Amino acid sequence: MPDTPVNYYRFIDQTLRRTPDKVCLIWPEGSGPAQEITGRMLLSQVAAYRALLHRSGVGPGDAVLLASPVSRPIITLLLAIMAHGAIPVLPPASATIPTLLRLLFRHRVRGLVLARKLPVVAGWLLRLRGIRLIPVSDIAPDASGAWALPTAVSPDQPALISHSSGSTGIPKAIRRSHRVLTAQHNALEHAFPAWSGQRDLPLFPNILLHNLATGTTSILPDLAGFRLTALQPEVIIRQITSQQAGTMTGNVFYFRQLLACLHSHPQIFPAVRAIGIGGSPVPDNLCLALKPFFPEATIYIIYGSSEAEPITVRAVHDDMPDPAMGYNVGTIHPAIAVKIDPMGQINGPAGETCTVGEILVRGAHVAAPAGTWLATGDFGYLRNDRSLILTGRKGNETIRSGVQHYQIEHVLYHVPGVDRVAARSTAAGFTVFVEGTASADTLRHALQLNFPDTTADRILFRDSLPVDDRHQSKIRYEQLV
Repeated sequence: MPDTPVNYYRFIDQTLRRTPDKVCLIWPEGSGPAQEITGRMLLSQVAAYRALLHRSGVGPGDAVLLASPVSRPIITLLLAIMAHGAIPVLPPASATIPTLLRLLFRHRVRGLVLARKLPVVAGWLLRLRGIRLIPVSDIAPDASGAWALPTAVSPDQPALISHSSGSTGIPKAIRRSHRVLTAQHNALEHAFPAWSGQRDLPLFPNILLHNLATGTTSILPDLAGFRLTALQPEVIIRQITSQQAGTMTGNVFYFRQLLACLHSHPQIFPAVRAIGIGGSPVPDNLCLALKPFFPEATIYIIYGSSEAEPITVRAVHDDMPDPAMGYNVGTIHPAIAVKIDPMGQINGPAGETCTVGEILVRGAHVAAPAGTWLATGDFGYLRNDRSLILTGRKGNETIRSGVQHYQIEHVLYHVPGVDRVAARSTAAGFTVFVEGTASADTLRHALQLNFPDTTADRILFRDSLPVDDRHQSKIRYEQLV
């Protein structure tokens, strides 16, 4: 018997209809007052964009490429595409014109959203290929209240196509079906139950979708195009206070920038109850450094990927694990299965040996064929208490002197004056690249205290280390020079 048609957007639609006068989005307006968008306003805007999609010839199952910086109209259009039963396609961060052209044909795109007007000839050629240009602008909302219900589609149809960060190569397309996106929503709700009156400041787009489904008010960060390179930490700090944020999510780069600003201009945020940090390995000392400014907040390390979010969650406490073991990312979510594909042995900080290998996952909220294991590209091991330890990343996973590179990096992140660090495996050991003011002698001393003398052959200082475009946090090891 075929599966009953569904649409992930139904969770959002039901919540907005149930609470039409509640503020669901708070959109920053630069120097002016933030715009508060209620459920009724969002339903009206989504309905208007659905009518535009229909007029443009976009139907259920068609892909629409959103090749435009993130804005309020773009977010509303993305929701309308989902509600319409079509498939929003989000390009990789900093995508080039050739990349966008490849996406047009790889995903059989029917609609294209661009921030700028194309030359007449280019638009004509696209129409010949059956691709319709969809304008991105504020649109008159449909205030009739006769809003169509979400279009039901196969649960295995993609609800959203996004792309990985490309930290280990070319960004790959991540196809999250309506079934998987629903399971990810349920997994997040299990890990972080929403509460009445919650106001969240989310950096990650998937958290915004989740918040809309749970009825949590989302305060969109005042960040041009959601580009981290445009981050002004003092602006975000003002938002936390003025908008009374109770929870926050973000990545390592984001919170490091906030922390640097807070060290210069100290401020306490007692209303913040929880902070989630993910997107790349999270040093424990970053979590500890945030605590004095957010004294009432539980700080969580969230490990996962676009294909499987979350895999593990760890609440950070004062009793910190030894960083020489790697990155402790917490216990495995009950809805997911994890196994290790063994590759070798490493030495633990207490002298024990641990079998490490690539981390494989499967489960309802994993974007992989049913019953198959997804290779995460991360390496590590499971402890007896079912906590997961990350020790390396694909492309740099070679073990030297019983050590993988994340163990070295996590230890050195705890050395004062280290802003960013990367250890690349070589035949002679590890070459350590450092961004910051720490001295070479201090770094060598930290290494000698934790690892065999043969572990690191060189320490090199650089003004900056190469990172991924999306998170600004994941090291591009192949670009280290």
